[in-house]
Amino acid sequence: MKKRGRHLLALALSCSSFAAVAADQLVWSETYQQFLPRFATIGSINSASVPGGASSALVTDQTRVKGPNGVEFVGDRLWWPDQQLNRVVSMLPDGSSFKTYNVAGAYDIDVQGGMLYVTRQNSGDILRLDLSLNFPPAATVLSGLSSPFAIDVTADSVFWSQVGTSNRLMRSNLDGSGAHTLLTGVNSYDFEVTGGYIYLTTTDGFVKRANLDGSGLTTLASGLGFLNGVDVTDDTIYVSALQGLFTTPQGNTTQGAGRIVRMALDGSDAVEVIRAQQDFDPNLPFNPSQVRGVAVLAVPEPSAYAMLLAGLGLTGLAARRRRCG
Repeated sequence: MKKRGRHLLALALSCSSFAAVAADQLVWSETYQQFLPRFATIGSINSASVPGGASSALVTDQTRVKGPNGVEFVGDRLWWPDQQLNRVVSMLPDGSSFKTYNVAGAYDIDVQGGMLYVTRQNSGDILRLDLSLNFPPAATVLSGLSSPFAIDVTADSVFWSQVGTSNRLMRSNLDGSGAHTLLTGVNSYDFEVTGGYIYLTTTDGFVKRANLDGSGLTTLASGLGFLNGVDVTDDTIYVSALQGLFTTPQGNTTQGAGRIVRMALDGSDAVEVIRAQQDFDPNLPFNPSQVRGVAVLAVPEPSAYAMLLAGLGLTGLAARRRRCG
């Protein structure tokens, strides 16, 4: 599923790197159902450079990833809530420095001001953990909610979606006070607050945008399937669909692998950039992978490198996190 925020990743670049075409590094969470030797949910965290880069698995160890609902890049770390393992997992983008936080029923997370915020749909609450502590206890920020799912936290507010029968987007102060509804009639498994807007995806295939007070709701794109992840950069929206239509060699249409679609900020020029694994064998159950969420580490245009070097005296990449369905 997320997210926003700009972070410097200090990496050494050769002179030829400045002339390279700018690309976005995507990270996404993926699951599939294993049938043999026994039925089990298998999860992974994957990465690819787009456009045109080959994908690779960052994490496949089933003690660390099994049922990731989404994935976020925030605080210079990758994060994902794992429903199967009942914990939140965090690591550096290179796969090192794993950290885990035992939170049963975690559905979505965000990090703000050194605090980890977690939604728990089945428990109907939002928790907060102080990341400065080695073993942070979970404090309840909000309780008695109706199926809280996606969450995004800014410097002064908590935003969350409620799914199922509630179907709304809500907002409160950081301490949970002043809770109120911004939007109704939207079943959103992921959204992002950035640039003065709320960008949200819906399970019936819409990408929408609203002002921070919920006004001005606008449809940017539609017909994209069961959407459950979104990340927004300065000029691009990435959304992930749980599954997409697939036509078998026999000409039958069925639900195939999940995919990631890129579009402009106004919803135009939508194009598929990632399709998950969907090997088809007529002698075995069709078992395509589902994409749960997407996060972006965005590389700036070549001119931005010069500005970074001149202003900061170091070599770097400007990276953004994002949203973990």
